[in-house]
Amino acid sequence: MMRLNEVFFKWFLTTSIIFCLTFLSSCGKKPKDEAIKIGVTIANFEDVYLRHLKSEMEKYQESLGKNVDLVYLDAKVDVAKQEEQVRYLVEEKVDVLVVVPVSAEFTSGMTKISKKSKIPLVYANNYPDEFIGKEIPSDIYYVGSQEKNAGIIQMEYLAEKLGGKGNVAILMGDFINRAAYERTEGVEETANKYPNINIVEKENAKWRGPLAGSIVESWLNSGEKIDAVVANNDEMALGAIRVLEKYEKDDVMVLGVDATSEAIEELKNGRLTATVFQDPYKHAKKILETALKAAKEEKMASELWVPFELVTPENYKETVGE
Repeated sequence: MMRLNEVFFKWFLTTSIIFCLTFLSSCGKKPKDEAIKIGVTIANFEDVYLRHLKSEMEKYQESLGKNVDLVYLDAKVDVAKQEEQVRYLVEEKVDVLVVVPVSAEFTSGMTKISKKSKIPLVYANNYPDEFIGKEIPSDIYYVGSQEKNAGIIQMEYLAEKLGGKGNVAILMGDFINRAAYERTEGVEETANKYPNINIVEKENAKWRGPLAGSIVESWLNSGEKIDAVVANNDEMALGAIRVLEKYEKDDVMVLGVDATSEAIEELKNGRLTATVFQDPYKHAKKILETALKAAKEEKMASELWVPFELVTPENYKETVGE
């Protein structure tokens, strides 16, 4: 009788352990038929490229059906507000966080919130300073383009168009975004390969067309000879074009980044020399794919890159379509 009791006890103990382990391993995992909730905070809904990015995320979300639920919040270029939005999304029990940072410099607070709450976080479009030269922590990811390449692509094309000589001016984006530094660095490093190409002006236009136009106007009024303007984004490039038209400087080349619909129109009309395509759909798709994999605890690389593409009057139909 004693032996039977011992056998039963061992069987009961083993079964209980297996049950507990099974229960614990499934704990925290969402049922297959329940929608995955993704909380997204974007630096600024008014930014032209980020507006396109959000629109493409919404389009891709539609293709996922009812299995994915997204909440979008506008940080309005406010670092403190964005961190508060991350706290709010955690309280709303999202399965994964997506952050397009207001500033590359101030992301550590959001990273800490993610780690403390054990909710995966996907940064996008503005690489956090805190990870430069370091290994990105587990359950934290970055989706974007290698920004320096945009400047390299711009300047390599421009150097060919200029025949290896000329005066170049640079319109930089807002310094709170690493893309401004890295795209400019790509332009300058490539220009340095050509002894007869000189960077004669460089100023921060904060991604904004009107400000870029004012800066270009001041350059023209100074009497500085400028053969080309290289802008960190299309919005600034378009601002430059409007002023150059006003001063009848049709011979000055202008290059941008993003390949927005407005920029493509100027490209078709011969007023924009070239742009670099930062495909918002590919970015949006990669961001949401990464978020979904993170929510499902699938293994993947911590950095996921979307390549830039040169867009010219000759290839825009193949690159971005009509």
